[in-house]
Amino acid sequence: MIIFQLCCSTIAQTNDAPAIVQVIGYAAEEKIDATFRLVEEGEGTVAPASALGLEGSSVDTVGGGVTAVSVPLHGDYSLPSNITVFFDEDDNVLQTNEMLVTKNELGNFQVSTYLNGTLVKSQDAGIAYMTDEELLAEEPSMIQPMGFNEVAACLVAAIGIGGTMAYVIAVACGGSCVAPTPVTAPICAACIGAYAILGTGTIAGAVACFNYL
Repeated sequence: MIIFQLCCSTIAQTNDAPAIVQVIGYAAEEKIDATFRLVEEGEGTVAPASALGLEGSSVDTVGGGVTAVSVPLHGDYSLPSNITVFFDEDDNVLQTNEMLVTKNELGNFQVSTYLNGTLVKSQDAGIAYMTDEELLAEEPSMIQPMGFNEVAACLVAAIGIGGTMAYVIAVACGGSCVAPTPVTAPICAACIGAYAILGTGTIAGAVACFNYL
């Protein structure tokens, strides 16, 4: 857990030297391949390898010799869904985090977060489910500040996503990235994966949005 408390608290320090550095090229491909093999073998993950959207993956160093690989999930999973695997500098797997966003029996978004294949949190976002096509067609817009909406409005500006998707992430992540604890750090790590695969802005900017809570 300490790794991810360190990870998340470092990311929030936006006034310091950047802690997040994108990895590209062959080095990134190696980490993505390692993540695929991990999921294919079912080690510490819930989502099947067939759901992985490898072409949309994001690889970033997050400080302390740790590299985060975030891979989007498709099929039965909604757009924010991802698997994020953290590797140390010797390519050992430190932790796997999954955010699985689906449609529940009430017709709403259901967000479930897993740590090493074990459920950490599952929550009805309280907003009607939309298809990926509908989410992608939604323009970034202003959201009336009420409850999690203030955070969602910040996320819209920070990572350039639509209001519905921002609200779902805001509800799912809560304040977990502001001051991570052993309980909330895995949720924060899964949220970082969502920012990485969806955003056009910075992860640090997205994490800072939760200061509105």
